[in-house]
Amino acid sequence: MEDSQAISRPRQTSDYPGRQTDCIAALRPAVSDLTATSQDSIVAAIGGEMTDELLALAHRAEEAGWTFDEASAAIETLAREYEGAKGTIFD
Repeated sequence: MEDSQAISRPRQTSDYPGRQTDCIAALRPAVSDLTATSQDSIVAAIGGEMTDELLALAHRAEEAGWTFDEASAAIETLAREYEGAKGTIFD
């Protein structure tokens, strides 16, 4: 995966209301890129598994100030969101 999408930092280093929502927003562009290049990673994320690409993304998120747990939860949420949106095309 290309590191083209910058991951924004949390508004503060400690926990705050809406932090997980902010993490999801920070990772949305990078996960969106993955949907185009690695469907296997998206399917794995839905099942709670982390491929090498997803691990790399979670570690990039850590470098930006998110915890690994926050990043993995956000990745799983975004993967489920993507699959849900994809399914609505055919409904």
